[in-house]
Amino acid sequence: MKKKVLDVTDQTCPLTFLKTKEFLKSNVDCEKTILIKGANDFKKLINSLSKNFYIETKKRKDFVYEIIVKKSKF
Repeated sequence: MKKKVLDVTDQTCPLTFLKTKEFLKSNVDCEKTILIKGANDFKKLINSLSKNFYIETKKRKDFVYEIIVKKSKF
């Protein structure tokens, strides 16, 4: 299975949400990883994604988080 990575560490909300939304739409059959910077933006994105997807999270380094999107709940 292919793996795609979206790096939005240089963006802030709401751009992180918009870019993530497009990324998830365009990479349907891939394992998806999202890199995001900042605890506040991370929490907002997690709350949004957890409604529709199974996710795993990891803290990579100072204020950079990794979100692995497993699959849709539907």
